[in-house]
Amino acid sequence: MTYGSVHQIQISALDESTDDLLGPLLGHVCLHVNIATKTGYLPKTKPLWSWARTAKHLYELQQLHDMFRGKNFAVIGYPCNQFGEMEQGTDREILENLKTNYPFVTFPITTKVDVNGPAKHAVWKYLGGDEIRAVDDTAADTSKTAATGQNIAGGSIMRIPNNYEKFLTNRAGRNYWRFNWGDSPIGPAVAVGSPSVVEVISEIL
Repeated sequence: MTYGSVHQIQISALDESTDDLLGPLLGHVCLHVNIATKTGYLPKTKPLWSWARTAKHLYELQQLHDMFRGKNFAVIGYPCNQFGEMEQGTDREILENLKTNYPFVTFPITTKVDVNGPAKHAVWKYLGGDEIRAVDDTAADTSKTAATGQNIAGGSIMRIPNNYEKFLTNRAGRNYWRFNWGDSPIGPAVAVGSPSVVEVISEIL
């Protein structure tokens, strides 16, 4: 199916409050982010460091959400377990972890999704589209994946490379900008000379 807007795609809220989280947000500028609520948890790193890493990501997204919320803007989080298996829980377990460890998070969060591969959710098929990233931090190769256009030699990758990749859609729900996963929601861009997330959102609002 071909969609003219991301808001036409049905996806449920993590807390099961609605089975159409995006529809009512038509008319909002939205930042779509694949998140992980257990970034680097054991056995990879110590619990405190794991909590701090996740808290930083989520707190900055919440700050951005609050900064522009009065102007019909929303951050939308999409839990995903495809990068380092950092989101292994069920929707209920993810929700409980957020409530317990990150109670400051109030921006909308969807059910857990895949953002790459054969099970990629329709939202992320729409967001990925032909939008390329400003910074290519994953070298193209000669694999079958590269040959099928997921990774373009000499150019930027189209697939999602990590947690916290960010896509900005305009009020009509169409792609407007794609940000590097390393770009802070409230800090400078990774690529020198590129606009920050805040700068681009301020421009479109």
